[in-house]
Amino acid sequence: MTKVSIIVPIYNVEEYLGKCIESCLCQTFVDYELILVNDGSTDNGLSICREYEMKDSRIKVLDKPNGGLSDARNAGMKIATSPYIYFLDSDDFIEPTLIEKCVNKLDETSADMIIFDVYQYSMKTNTKEIIKNGYGDSRCVSVANNPEVLTKVLNAAWNKMYKLSLFKDNHIEYPLGYYYEDLGTTYKLMLKANQICFINEPLYDYLVDRTGNITQQFNKKIYDVIDMIDEMCSYYKKEGQFEKYKQELMCISGVNLLNSLKKTRDIADKEEADKFIDTCFSYIYKQFPKFPFCKYFIIHHKDDWIYANPRILKFYLAIRKCWH
Repeated sequence: MTKVSIIVPIYNVEEYLGKCIESCLCQTFVDYELILVNDGSTDNGLSICREYEMKDSRIKVLDKPNGGLSDARNAGMKIATSPYIYFLDSDDFIEPTLIEKCVNKLDETSADMIIFDVYQYSMKTNTKEIIKNGYGDSRCVSVANNPEVLTKVLNAAWNKMYKLSLFKDNHIEYPLGYYYEDLGTTYKLMLKANQICFINEPLYDYLVDRTGNITQQFNKKIYDVIDMIDEMCSYYKKEGQFEKYKQELMCISGVNLLNSLKKTRDIADKEEADKFIDTCFSYIYKQFPKFPFCKYFIIHHKDDWIYANPRILKFYLAIRKCWH
């Protein structure tokens, strides 16, 4: 049995796929399987995967009809044979020591989840910026003992390595048919993890100027952020943990809505953008009536709202009345 299953969902990314796969094959840790999940690509992605499969026995190619990112990740998990799993986006790449350092940390600590820093990489300028994991030290924590950890981390799947049992034992999968699927999944996993450990080093290269940006034209999938916040909150309610972690969930919801609101600055259809802004504010006050008093948001994010989009000013001013 291999130690780690690297799962790579693939859909129409032939331009980036070779570099992504090569970054896996160049790992200093070699005891892994690489599961390439072709999610109905219409470009040459499947052919590229098959070529690599012929060259390296560690590679498995799963070819399936298009079902979206969540469906591809879930399909990869179903055929994974390793105790540890790692999800890599097919248009990004990883540093050579990622697998080795995460496996060593998992073995040393018996943690359920490892979280590490990220390089934000620009192809246009060939520059990298380090995005910290947010927690700032390498100790192991749990949500029960350190609730604020929920508010400190990126919700992305790709800067984490997990025990496969964390998903299977708790019947957690990525929600089908939505954008922002990590928002609907990561905080469930964090709640169930006995230990979460950190590596304060960038091990992932996230490409920021790829094609296919959704912000220039209005895309109704932006509303999925609300559905995924609901998914997260509903899970905590089902587990009887919503009230205990309400402040943290409030902050997570506010930050993710804020990040979505920032995208409305570049949307040409101002009527649709304004409608989305209205929907976000209506939602946050319905789900969290005391949102203006969220301790984490007041400290770290309260003035960010005004910079998200100038048209948010009227809502921002209403919130400020509660702070003063």
